[in-house]
Amino acid sequence: MLLWRIIHPNHLSKSKTMTNYPVQQRPYIHDKSIELGISSEIIACALNILSQSRNLVNAIDNGVEIDDYIYRDILKQAFDKRMAGAERDIYSPDETRQRAAERDLRVLEREELTSDAFYRAVLPLMVKTLHHQPIRRLHAEEASSIVMQLAECKRRFRAATLTELIVKKCSAEIEAFQ
Repeated sequence: MLLWRIIHPNHLSKSKTMTNYPVQQRPYIHDKSIELGISSEIIACALNILSQSRNLVNAIDNGVEIDDYIYRDILKQAFDKRMAGAERDIYSPDETRQRAAERDLRVLEREELTSDAFYRAVLPLMVKTLHHQPIRRLHAEEASSIVMQLAECKRRFRAATLTELIVKKCSAEIEAFQ
């Protein structure tokens, strides 16, 4: 029953972003962001999902599964943000921005996805996040960057999962979001 609220199909489409949280919560998210060395948006996504759990011990026990949902939510927001920027920049009068946008929006070939070790490592996560959409360079670069950032954070704090790290370091914030 706990995981139903997290994996419900409507959950990912109604996810909160940093700007959706009450003003009084933003300083806490920002402070945790600095402490953990990851972006406020990532912490806000994780807190949103974990705050729906009634039993945080159960969340830690199912950390790998919950991490999958947290990562997908983080990636969806990052993909949407970068896609909007690239679509805007494609019409920019600045040729450098246009070329960067064209590069970002280019659909990657199967060979490119499987020959790059970082892309290959995040391919299953990208496929789950994008469903049947084409995988563009911006998706692969963003996913690789975020996953590496989170892996470094988990290593630094000796946490097996992002769920475990957020529950241990942000339990007061999780309670405040419920």
